[in-house]
Amino acid sequence: MQARTNKRTEKRMLPGILNGIGIVLMTGIILISLPLVLPKVFGYQIYGILTDSMEPEYSVGEAVFVKPVTPQEIKVGDAITFRLGTDSDLTATHRVVRIEEEKQQFITKGDANVSEDTTPVSYSRVVGKVVFGIPLLGRLSFYLHSYTGVIVCIAAFAVVLALWVAAEKLKSKESAK
Repeated sequence: MQARTNKRTEKRMLPGILNGIGIVLMTGIILISLPLVLPKVFGYQIYGILTDSMEPEYSVGEAVFVKPVTPQEIKVGDAITFRLGTDSDLTATHRVVRIEEEKQQFITKGDANVSEDTTPVSYSRVVGKVVFGIPLLGRLSFYLHSYTGVIVCIAAFAVVLALWVAAEKLKSKESAK
C-alpha cells in the first residue's frame, strides 16, 4: 500500500518538476540574451573586441557598448569605434589621442600599441563613443551568432517546449484519473 502511494505522489510531482526545469532553462536563456538585446533598445550598438590593442582597458572577447554621438561630442581620451574604411563594415575601437578639427579627423591609438594609428579617422567613419564594456560577452555573442550557437539556441527552446508539453500531458492524464 505504501509503495503504491509513493508512486502516485511521484507521478503527481513529475509535471511540476518538468515545468520547473523548463522555467529554469528559459530564465537562463533570457538572462544570457538580455545584455545583448536590451542596450539596443536604448540606442547602443554592441561590438566585440577581437585584438589585444586596447588592453588592459578592453580585453579580447569583451563586448563594448557604443553610443552614437556627433564628432563634436568626442574628446581626447575617449575610446571610439569606427569603420576601417568608407566602404567597409569592419570596425575598430581605439582611443582618441588628438583631434584635427580643420581636417575633420581623429588621430587614434590602441592603448597597448606603441604608436598612433597610421590612418586618421575621418568624422564620417565614426560609429560612436564606447560607454562601457562587459568581459567575455563578446565571445558569447560571437558564439550565439555562429551556426553552432544558433543550433544550440534552437535545441534549448525545443527542450523547454518539450518539457512544458510533457508536463501538461502528465497533468491532464493525472486529472483524468
